[in-house]
Amino acid sequence: MNNHYSYHISPAQFPPPPKCPGGTIYTVRPGDTMFRIANEYGIQLNQLIAANPQVTNPNIISPGQELCIPIEITPTPPPTEFCPNGTIYIAQQGDTLFLISRRYGITVQKLIEANPQIPDPNILEVGQRVCIPIPDLPIPNGACKAELMPIYRGVLGGTAFVDVGTPTLWIATFGLPAPAIVNPQFSVYVAWVYNPTAGSYVKTRLIPTDAPGIEVGYKAFEELITFEGFTEIIVTAEPAAIPNAPSGTVFLKGKIVC
Repeated sequence: MNNHYSYHISPAQFPPPPKCPGGTIYTVRPGDTMFRIANEYGIQLNQLIAANPQVTNPNIISPGQELCIPIEITPTPPPTEFCPNGTIYIAQQGDTLFLISRRYGITVQKLIEANPQIPDPNILEVGQRVCIPIPDLPIPNGACKAELMPIYRGVLGGTAFVDVGTPTLWIATFGLPAPAIVNPQFSVYVAWVYNPTAGSYVKTRLIPTDAPGIEVGYKAFEELITFEGFTEIIVTAEPAAIPNAPSGTVFLKGKIVC
């Protein structure tokens, strides 16, 4: 078993790699081990170890450290956008893709497909980014999107889409606690779409799903002609008698981008 340990060491403190003729200098990333690096580039572990005599213990490498890969490699460019249609989750101690998929009410296969950067679905490193895809919703082509960022500690985030011309809102949120835990007077979560020019809001109540911490909403706003001028979405906890404007604790906030 290959163990990976993390130390707070600046790159300048690492032993420099040896000369690497015909090879490539590689910078260690979070979650890397010598075994995984060798496997990724199709070389034997003992080749990688032999090319890096400055590494005194092959089981201990740290992010920022430089290694010699004894072959010429062509770096794969990173994707232009990670998790474009979902929410990013940071892996915790004991997490697996199976447990995460159960927690967020999606299939393991869908979670694996959303995370091609994870080479082994059975192994997650603490701190690794995992893309949680949004629930299957009938999102129209050309819909505008809002990435909902946490304002309240412990909340993971959310994603919303708006069809400006209909106007219609689709929203999914992740990691919201029960409203009453925050304040006994709160009992529901509400998504608000805001028009700063007019100073007006439209709202829809979020509905809890079978997966803990996930609430979703969908509404076609028949009282509006368009979402033109509506530029922001926020999610708040509110009492059962929902007011006409946000009054409770803000949990999520995001700009609508078309």
